[in-house]
Amino acid sequence: MGLRRLTQHLKTARVRAVFLFDGPSAWLDYHKKAIFANDDNTLFLSDQDEKAIPVHRYRDYLGSNNNFVVLEFTNVIHADALAALAGTVNGGGILFVMLPAADSPFKQRVIASADQYDRIEVIHPDSNLKQITQTIVASRLAPDDAPTIPLLSQKRIIDSMIDLPGTCHLLMADRGRGKSTTLGLACQAWIRHYRGRELVVTGPKPSSVYTLLEHAASSVRFVPWDKLLTEYPDQSVRIIIDEAAAVPMHVLQQLVQRFTVWAIASTVDGYEGCGRGFAVRFLEWVQQQRICKVHELSESVRWSAQDTCEPWLNELLLMQLSSDEQEGQQALDATTPIAYQHTHASELSEHDLKAVITLLLEAHYQSSPNDLRLLLDDPQQRLLIAKRQQSLVGVIWYSIEGDLPANLHEAIQVGKRRLNGHILPQAIAFYLQQNHVLQWHWWRVTRIAVHDSVRRQGIGLNLLDELKKLAKAAQIDALGSSFGASPDVLDFWSQTPYKLIRMGRKLNMASGYPNAIVASGLSNEATKLIEILHEYANAELDWKQHISVTVSAETHKLSRQILSGFAYGNLPFTEAQFAWTVCDMKMPIKTAGLTIPGQILSATEDLARLTQRYGYSSQQTMQNQLRQIAREYLELTR
Repeated sequence: MGLRRLTQHLKTARVRAVFLFDGPSAWLDYHKKAIFANDDNTLFLSDQDEKAIPVHRYRDYLGSNNNFVVLEFTNVIHADALAALAGTVNGGGILFVMLPAADSPFKQRVIASADQYDRIEVIHPDSNLKQITQTIVASRLAPDDAPTIPLLSQKRIIDSMIDLPGTCHLLMADRGRGKSTTLGLACQAWIRHYRGRELVVTGPKPSSVYTLLEHAASSVRFVPWDKLLTEYPDQSVRIIIDEAAAVPMHVLQQLVQRFTVWAIASTVDGYEGCGRGFAVRFLEWVQQQRICKVHELSESVRWSAQDTCEPWLNELLLMQLSSDEQEGQQALDATTPIAYQHTHASELSEHDLKAVITLLLEAHYQSSPNDLRLLLDDPQQRLLIAKRQQSLVGVIWYSIEGDLPANLHEAIQVGKRRLNGHILPQAIAFYLQQNHVLQWHWWRVTRIAVHDSVRRQGIGLNLLDELKKLAKAAQIDALGSSFGASPDVLDFWSQTPYKLIRMGRKLNMASGYPNAIVASGLSNEATKLIEILHEYANAELDWKQHISVTVSAETHKLSRQILSGFAYGNLPFTEAQFAWTVCDMKMPIKTAGLTIPGQILSATEDLARLTQRYGYSSQQTMQNQLRQIAREYLELTR
C-alpha cells in the first residue's frame, strides 16, 4: 500500500486520510494484516475479532492520540465509534474502516459521501490501491508546521483560569482543538501559583484523559468519578472534569454540587456519544449552580485547516447545525396549520433528514450519530413529522414492537430470554408478569421533540394525537414509551392520555432517574389491562411514600402474578417487594405459618445493601431463601 510514503506526505500537511474497505471477508483480512505489518501500534477495534478491542468500548480511547486506527464493522456500522475515533487520529494519520458485507441505506450514505472529499477513499476488490495512494501522494498540499503550544487562545484561557481560581471554567469545542492540552498546562500553572493546593482530574477512564495528564506532568492525579462520590468528603478536593459528555449527566451534577470544580471540558457536536442537547442543558444548569466562564477553542491543533476528515464526518453524520437552519424557525406564523408526514428516514430528502436529526440532537441528551444509522437501516423505526410553512417544527420517532413468537413467551416472562428491541412488551411481560402482551402489536415512542421556537403551542400533544390515528388505522393494540422519569418529562406525559404503568427501582445511568413506562390502549383488551397496571403503579408509588394503600381485587391478583415471577422466575426481590406486601395485606405471612426477615418487605435499600443488612453471604443466597419462602406462601394461600 506504500503507507510510509503516504503518511510522510500527510504529515507534511498535517491532514488525515480515511480508507473505507468494502469487499468480502477474506479480502478484508488480507488488508488488515497488511496494515498491522506496517505498524504494530495500530489501534484496532472490531465487533467480531476476539483479538481486537470490542467496538462498544470506543469511549475508553476518546483521549488518545493515534497514527493508525482500524475499525472493523462486520454486522453494522457503529457511527458513534466512527465519529469518536476519527477524532483521535493525528494529522498525518490514517483511519481504516472495514465496512460490513450487507448493504444498507446508511452504508450507501457512507460510500456516497466519500466522493465529495479528498483523501476519503472507498476501496473495492477491483480498486487499484497503489494508484489511489500514488494519487494522494502526488496531490499538492501546502506544508503546515505544527503550531507552538500553547496557542494564544489557549494562553488566554490558562491566564483566565489562574486569575479566577474560584470560577468554574467551561471549555467547549470540537475534538482536536486542544481542550485537554489547555487544561493540562493550566494545571502546571496552578501548581506554580498556588503551591500546596491539590488538583484532582476525573473523567470516564484514565485513558480518556491521557492528553491532559501528559501535559499536566505530575501536577495532578486521576481519581475515577465513582470513587470521588463514594470515598471523598464534600469539598475535600478541587477537581477538573475532562470528556464531560461521556460522563452521565446526574454524575456531573453531583460532582458540581459536592466539590469545587475548577474546569470542565467537553466536545459539543456528538463525538462523545451524546447529542448537543447535553452541552445546551448542562451549560444552562451549571451556570445556575456556580459562577462560570465559558471558553471556546476554534483553531484546530491536531490537524491543519486542509484536513477533510472533519467536514466529511459532519456532513455524513449530520452533526453540525448551520446558522440559517437555526434562524429559519423564528419567522413561522403560529396560526398556519400543521402538516403531518408519516415516513421512514430512508425516504426523506437530505434537507428533511438533516432537519430531523438536528432536532433530535438538540432536544435529547442521549441522541448520537448511531441514531442516524438506526433510523436509516432499521425498517421497524418510523417517523411522524410535523411541518409548518414547510419548516420542521416537531417529530416523533417510534419503534414497531411486539408480535413475538409464542414459543419464546414463557422464557421472556421468567427472564431467561431477552430479544433486541421490543422494550415495552418484554418489560411488561417480565416485570409485571403479563406475557400475553408479547403477542400484541405495539408502537413505542422512542423520542418526541419540538423546536424550541414553537414550544408550548401543543405541537407535541398534536403529534401524539396524529400518531394515535395512524395506530388505530394500522390495528395496533397499544402505544407506549419508556424514559428516564425526570419531573419535566413526567409532567409532559401526564398531560396525555398515556398512563403510568411502571416506575423502576434502579436509576438510569444516563438520566439519573428511574425508568418509567407509560402506555395507552387501543384494543379493548389492552385498554383494560393498562388500567389495571396503572392502578397498581399508583398504589406502589403511594406505598413508597408511606401513604396508605387500598387494595382492589385486580391489584391483589396482579400482585400474586408478580410474586410468582419472583418465586418461580428470575424477577429480583426488590421488584416484587410491593407485590408481596399487597399479598401480605390480604393473607399475612404469619397466618400462613411462615416467617421472613423482619421489615424486609418495607426496606428501601438495593439488593447489595439488603444482603449486607440481613447478614446473607451473597445476593443469590438471600434471594434463593426468599424465593423458597415465596413459593411456600403462594402454595399455602391459593
